[in-house]
Amino acid sequence: MKTSNKIIASLVGITIIIMAVAVEVLDKDYVIPADNLPLAAKSYVQDNFPGGTIAYAKMKNDIYTTSYEVRLNNGFELEFDSSGSITDFED
Repeated sequence: MKTSNKIIASLVGITIIIMAVAVEVLDKDYVIPADNLPLAAKSYVQDNFPGGTIAYAKMKNDIYTTSYEVRLNNGFELEFDSSGSITDFED
């Protein structure tokens, strides 16, 4: 009985460690080229900020979703969901 409890406790501990590592690996932000943004996001910037250019773009990953953060050369910050639809806007 004691051996089986130790095995179960060890398995639970290993599972927790694996999950923590997976969260750390999957929950990352990456600077990406503007060309790697979804087409809808690039179109939104071109249509709504004709004089603006993308200063940088980030792909933000968490376990469940991917989103994009874009900063324009005029200081505006935009956020898009994984399909390129606008979700947030800051000036």
